[in-house]
Amino acid sequence: MSIVCVIPARSGSKGIINKNIIDFNGKPLIAWTIEAAVVSKQFSRVIVSTNNIKIAKIAKKFGAEVPFLRPKTLANDNVHASKVVMHTLMWLKKNENYIPKAIAMLLPTSPLREVKHIKSIINIFKKKNVSSVISVEALSKYPNNLRYIVNGKLIKIDNEKNIHHQRQNQKKLYAVNGSIFLANTKKFIKKKTFHLPGALGYEMNVLNSVDINEKKDLDLANSYFKLIRYI
Repeated sequence: MSIVCVIPARSGSKGIINKNIIDFNGKPLIAWTIEAAVVSKQFSRVIVSTNNIKIAKIAKKFGAEVPFLRPKTLANDNVHASKVVMHTLMWLKKNENYIPKAIAMLLPTSPLREVKHIKSIINIFKKKNVSSVISVEALSKYPNNLRYIVNGKLIKIDNEKNIHHQRQNQKKLYAVNGSIFLANTKKFIKKKTFHLPGALGYEMNVLNSVDINEKKDLDLANSYFKLIRYI
């Protein structure tokens, strides 16, 4: 099965300047994702979509393709990554008449994702023959413990009347951790999202699920990196 991996990596991040290429334990942040994708040997192609020449050079150095520079209209803060994946697919179709059977997206802000996670998700996708598989992490809180704060007031997220449910009687919550997305290409193109009907979740532990967007996330990732090496 042909599977193309897309790694979106624009310049212009505001939470951390030059986030995608800052040093993370001796390598540019994006390198960890590129190397995991390449070493997994699960992808027909590993493509970095970027608007920045410096990021493109680093991406190529670590083994990714950069067949185009992303247009400025797709390099803004408000552009969802799924649009970047769609652009990549349309570019491949137009310029190479090539559409893979499946499309994956690995965000460069998840450097602690491991090769085994990539292999496991693809194995599930193939064996179950599902529309998509998305990585998640378990939350420590349960629905009746979650609140919004509106004008200083606590507003329940869960409308369950019994707010004193014991933990054992509640359904566990999971959050999309932003690490690995995989979908059938035709279904992705039709719906323009990885969050397709029938999507399966693949649970990753908290140590591997850090998504770096702010300085505190980077500090946490560095701490978790050290823990993972000693486990």
